[in-house]
Amino acid sequence: MVLEITNSERDLLFELIESAHREMIQEIDHTDARDFRKLLQEKIELLEHVGAKIGGVQ
Repeated sequence: MVLEITNSERDLLFELIESAHREMIQEIDHTDARDFRKLLQEKIELLEHVGAKIGGVQ
């Protein structure tokens, strides 16, 4: 699948990904539930993967 987006759209997506990434890291720091922590870590990896595709989430 190919998705064509403008630079402005890419920048917005990147900002949203970075924001969600930060929030999930904070949530991991505040949870004791092992299963929930694992789910958040998997989502973080997915966000990083998508971010790298559009411009490089670190």
